[in-house]
Amino acid sequence: MVAIGVPMLIRADLGVAPFDVFNTGVSHATGWSLGVCFVVDAMIFFVLGSLLGVRPGWGSIVGTTAIGPMVNVVLAIIPKQHAMVPRLALLIGGSLILAVAVCLVVSTELGAGPTEVVMLGLMHRGMGIVPARWISDGTPLVVGTLLGGAIGPGTLLFALSMGPMVKFGLRRLHYEPRRHAPVGTDAAFGV
Repeated sequence: MVAIGVPMLIRADLGVAPFDVFNTGVSHATGWSLGVCFVVDAMIFFVLGSLLGVRPGWGSIVGTTAIGPMVNVVLAIIPKQHAMVPRLALLIGGSLILAVAVCLVVSTELGAGPTEVVMLGLMHRGMGIVPARWISDGTPLVVGTLLGGAIGPGTLLFALSMGPMVKFGLRRLHYEPRRHAPVGTDAAFGV
């Protein structure tokens, strides 16, 4: 599903997802291809998630290596759009597809994507779904923008709406994140 949602956002040409802002920014700064940047950037986020207490699973690695080529195939199928109505439809449809994909991948616990691992790490530390998602999307958005990444109004819409959509979807799937009690509290010591 991610390999469908990402190309839809790209063809909407109204702004890419925050992680792709980061990827395009790193590509702009280093001269590396987007594919290389995606893999390197994903590894950075997997390390951050691990530091927050959530390790990537086998699905994280398989997804990271498989999504890139599939995105290229779907991009070849979806034609470029010039009129605003189809571009808005692609933006909204792509965002909804990505929200569903995030919820399904997270709920399986087989290994989430790069920003989802960070989101789960923040949730693991006691943060709510929406603020955790805003931070996991906001960080690559800000850094990517500073590095010259591609950004548009659709990027901001995506970043602000993904947290509530993911919260809604995870609740419908009855997903309960594992959390650690804050350090220094009685609950942290099992009391």
